[in-house]
Amino acid sequence: MRSRFLTAVLFLIFTGLVSAQNTSPLPESAGALEYKTVAEAFEALKAKPSVKINVTKPDGWMIASEGQDVIWSFTPSEHYAHPAVVRRALVVQPSGSLVIEMRALCQAQKDSCDKLIREFEELNERMRQSVQQRMRQQR
Repeated sequence: MRSRFLTAVLFLIFTGLVSAQNTSPLPESAGALEYKTVAEAFEALKAKPSVKINVTKPDGWMIASEGQDVIWSFTPSEHYAHPAVVRRALVVQPSGSLVIEMRALCQAQKDSCDKLIREFEELNERMRQSVQQRMRQQR
């Protein structure tokens, strides 16, 4: 079941982002990563033998999978928020609910970074709802 669950989640992660509705600024401290730059994060992940890196087509996002539960999404060079990376960890709570823990590092303009984070938050919510529904149907 876990394998089917994670396959569904990964499918939803790669389906794309939606436009953000909220445009108010986000706090500066929201979910910082342990790396100082996006390039440093990418190099650190690339050096880990267990990390698998793929490039989505045709949009060119670099997706680094750390096991089955952690996904790093690096913006393509032409993206409005480049350079940026978003790390999402999938956590199934004892109650069976899905939590997506998200952190990001964005080196673009603040408004572009805020927009990127909002898009990922919306995608996360859609993904969480879809996976929850699939899990209920499998019971």
